[in-house]
Amino acid sequence: MSAPKPTHCLARQIAGIVLLAQVLCALGLSVSTLDHERRIRQRSFDVQLQGHSDSLLGAIQDAEDPDDNVTVDQSELRLPSRDVYAVYGTDGRLIGCSKEAPRDLLALQQDGFRSMRSRNVSYRLLQRPGLRIIDRSENNGVGLRRPVTILYASPEGHIWHEVLEAASFDLAAIAFAATCSVLLVLAYLRRALRPLSALAEHSSRITTDNLYFTTPASVKRLKELAPLGDALEDTVARLRGAFENEKRFFGDAAHELKTAVAVVKSSLQVLTLRDRCPLEYRSGLEHALTDTDRVEKLVAQMLRLSNIEEAEEQDGNTTNLSLATEAICRIFKTLAETRQVSLKQELAPDLLIRVLPERVDTLLSNLLMNAIQHSASGSSVLIRTTGESGLVRLEVIDSGRGISKEALPYIFERFYREDASRSRVTGGAGLGLPICKAIVEKAGGTIAVQSQQRAGTTFTVIFTQT
Repeated sequence: MSAPKPTHCLARQIAGIVLLAQVLCALGLSVSTLDHERRIRQRSFDVQLQGHSDSLLGAIQDAEDPDDNVTVDQSELRLPSRDVYAVYGTDGRLIGCSKEAPRDLLALQQDGFRSMRSRNVSYRLLQRPGLRIIDRSENNGVGLRRPVTILYASPEGHIWHEVLEAASFDLAAIAFAATCSVLLVLAYLRRALRPLSALAEHSSRITTDNLYFTTPASVKRLKELAPLGDALEDTVARLRGAFENEKRFFGDAAHELKTAVAVVKSSLQVLTLRDRCPLEYRSGLEHALTDTDRVEKLVAQMLRLSNIEEAEEQDGNTTNLSLATEAICRIFKTLAETRQVSLKQELAPDLLIRVLPERVDTLLSNLLMNAIQHSASGSSVLIRTTGESGLVRLEVIDSGRGISKEALPYIFERFYREDASRSRVTGGAGLGLPICKAIVEKAGGTIAVQSQQRAGTTFTVIFTQT
C-alpha cells in the first residue's frame, strides 16, 4: 500500500502567512495614512467654514423696522456658489438664508461642527453664535449689539478627492514596499528551507543495509532544527544498535544450537561405531536424551526472551511481590538445602507491582537459581523486599565467589558466560540474566548488580509501587 501523497506545502503556508501579514500591514498603514490626511483636510475645511461664517456675520446690517432687527445684505456676500447659510435671531426667527437652501439642512441644532447628508449630497455644517455691532458713529462709538445664530454649510465631497490626491504617493510607496518585502521574504524563505531539504536527503539514505546518519552542518547551525537532527541521529544509532544486537543474538543462538545439536549427534555417532550390548545402548540413549533436553531448554529460553521483548505489558495486571517471593522461596528451599545453602527472607508485606505474575515468578526463579548455584556450601542467600517513596526494591544477596570486574559490564548480554565451560555443568546458556533484564525494563523498572570476587554478589531490582 503506497503512502498518501503530501497535500500541504510548508513553504506555501509560510509564504501565505507572510503575504497575509504584509497585506494587513499595508491596509493598516493605508487606512492610517488616509485617516491622518482626512483629519488634516477636515481641519482645513473647518477653518474655511469659520472664515465664510465671519464673512456672513459682516454682511448683517440693521433693518429699518419697528422691532429694530437686523438683516443680511446679499450684495456684500462673496461665498462659494454651492454653499448655503441661514441666520437666526435670538428668538429663533429666520432672518435670512440662501435661496433654495434645504430646510432640513438649515434647521437649528446644537452649536459646533457636524456633518449631514441632504439631497444625496454630504455637507459640513457650522452652527455658531454671532454678535454684530453696528451704528457706532450714531451711538457715541458704542454701537448697537445684535446677537444672532449663524448656520453655514458647504459640500464636503471634494475632501476625499483631495485626500486621495495628497495620499496617492504614500499609498503607492506602501504598496511598493509591501510587494518588495513579500518578494524578499519568498526568496529568503527558499534559502532558509534548504536545511530541511538537506535533512530529508540525508534521511532518505537510511536503509536496512545503511543504518548510519549524520546531521548536515546546515541543520546543526539552526537552533530550531538542531534538536530534530540530533534526535534523528540518536534514533538511527539506537536502531543500528538494536539491529546489531539482533544479528548478534541470532549468531549466538545459531552457535549455541549448533553446539548442542553436535553434542547430540556425536553421542549417537558413538553408538554406531560398533555393536554394543543393550546396557551400552541404553546408557548412550540416556546421554542423548539429556543433551536433547538441554537443547529443548535452550530453545524454550530463547522463545521466552523473544516473547518478553516483543509483548507489551498488560495494564491492570498487578502482583503481590511479597507473596510471590514467599512462594518461590518454598520451591527453592529443597535445592538450597541440597547444596547446603541457607535461604533467608526479609520481606515487607503487601508490595504491589504492575507486572504479570508469571513474569515475576520467572524473575525470582532466575535470580535465586543464579545465587544458589554460585554459593559455596555453608553460605547463605538473602532475598529482601522493601517499599519506600512509591518504589519497591528487591535484593538478592549471596556470599559466593562473586563476578570479576571484567565480566560485570557483560553479564546481562545474551549467551554471555563468565566461564564458558560451566554451561555443561549447570545447564546454563547465558540467557537467565538477559531474561531478568527484559522483564524488569519492560515493566519500567531497573536492575543493577554489585559484586566483588570471593565476597559475594548483590542483584537489586527497583519497580514502581502501585
